[in-house]
Amino acid sequence: MLVLVGGIAAFSAQRLSQGNFVVLSPTPSVSRAVPTPTAQPATTLPPAGASLSVSGVNVNRTIACNDSIVSVSGMSNTVVITGHCTSLTVSGMRNSVTVDSVDTIEAAGFNNEVTYHSGSPKISNAGGSNSVQQG
Repeated sequence: MLVLVGGIAAFSAQRLSQGNFVVLSPTPSVSRAVPTPTAQPATTLPPAGASLSVSGVNVNRTIACNDSIVSVSGMSNTVVITGHCTSLTVSGMRNSVTVDSVDTIEAAGFNNEVTYHSGSPKISNAGGSNSVQQG
C-alpha cells in the first residue's frame, strides 16, 4: 500500500516540476427558473336551458349562462354570470351577483345585491333590503 501511495506522490511531483500539471476546476453553472404561465380554466358554455346552481358561504365563482336557469343561495357569495339567462333566483344573505343579461330576477333574503348589465328583466324583490339594479 505504501508503494502505491509513494508512486502516486512521485508521479505528481514529476508532473508538477515539468509544468505539465493541469488542475481541473468545476465550471460554474447558472440555472434560471423561468415561471411557467398557468392557464386559467376556461368557462365552458353549458347546454342551452341547463339549470345551474351556486351555493355556500364566501364562494367566489364565474359561470357562463346559455339561456340557463340560475340559482344562487347562501351567505356572502360573489357570483359573476356571463351570457344570457332565462331566470336568476338569489336567496340568502349578503350575496353579490352580477349578470350580463336575464329575463327574470327573483331576490329573496336580506342584503343581497343583484346587478344586470342589459335588458329589462321582470323583477321580484321579496325580503328585506335587497338591491336589484342595472349597472
